[in-house]
Amino acid sequence: MIDCLALPLVFCGEVNSSYSNTVRRPSYHLSMDPPSPADTALASSSIFTVPPDIMKTHVLTRLDASALASASCVSSQLYPLASYDALWTNICNSTWPSTNTPRLRSVISSFPKGARSFFSDSITNPDNATPSSLNLDLPSELISAVDIYYQDRHIFGKVVKTETFEGSPFRIDLLDPQDSVPTGLNQPFNEGEGSELSDYFRLSWILIDPIGRRAMNLSSCKPVTVERWRFMTGKVRMRYACVFSTGEDEFVHCEIMVKCKGSQSGEMHVRKVRLLLEDTCEKQLSGKDGLVTLLKGMVGKRVIVRGREEEAKRRYKTHLKMSMEKMQLASELRTRQRRLVEASFVASFLLILGLFVFVGRI
Repeated sequence: MIDCLALPLVFCGEVNSSYSNTVRRPSYHLSMDPPSPADTALASSSIFTVPPDIMKTHVLTRLDASALASASCVSSQLYPLASYDALWTNICNSTWPSTNTPRLRSVISSFPKGARSFFSDSITNPDNATPSSLNLDLPSELISAVDIYYQDRHIFGKVVKTETFEGSPFRIDLLDPQDSVPTGLNQPFNEGEGSELSDYFRLSWILIDPIGRRAMNLSSCKPVTVERWRFMTGKVRMRYACVFSTGEDEFVHCEIMVKCKGSQSGEMHVRKVRLLLEDTCEKQLSGKDGLVTLLKGMVGKRVIVRGREEEAKRRYKTHLKMSMEKMQLASELRTRQRRLVEASFVASFLLILGLFVFVGRI
């Protein structure tokens, strides 16, 4: 888990800032422990002339996640105030409106440090999964909290609980086939407007293990590809991706597909939001294999989502290249095997024919 205290250079802006704000990469990691008394002597002489209740309700509520995490490192007295769960709950709800539901509030409160731990988990992508030898207890359900933004405006949010993972392949659909969610956006009618979708659309897909009290984000924040088809209908397909390592030269591709379609009024509607898991050969993982892989990603090495949009695109392109190479090698191997079988068949036929000729002459 990456603690919230590692974020002073990560989240910048207002409390209600979304995934589209500018981010500076973190250059250091701060401890989870409160500052020592020696580090707080100077701060204590001035800042605590303000009553703690005023600090919590009128001062710290104005800070974003980065500033609040930094404040918790100022002094041992300020640490518990800046770790106040209601403050981090408000930050979670403003960053991801889908988390502001009774079901998720209950789950988030069960995390080791409440909303603070949940926030720390949910701003990270999996990078390297834990070794395959590690045994994990598989949960009976996973919860998906998904939010979509356009130019900092929240246009879609939904929470879905998935309980069955025995089927194949692993797949989570947020919307039923007949569902259509209005976005309040006009459908793009030219290529210029269509290109803006890649720049302005943001998506967050937080996958939560309520039993293990873990979470992670499976989105690349920005789409790695945007496709237009059936131009006059305004249909748009966007792909978000998270590629992480599961072993030597083995990777898992978490693909999030978002499909939008124009309505008769000219407004864009979200018609499909789907999560799929693929291996290096672009073969979809089964329900159980996908669940195991995701859990190992949750307990493995993490990286912060924000500021890694280009890295996500690079990994996605590398994944596609590796997949093409592996599929080409597999195709060549099948071709060699087929030729070997054909050669063996011809050799066997000639041998049998020769035996018949030889026996006939005798």
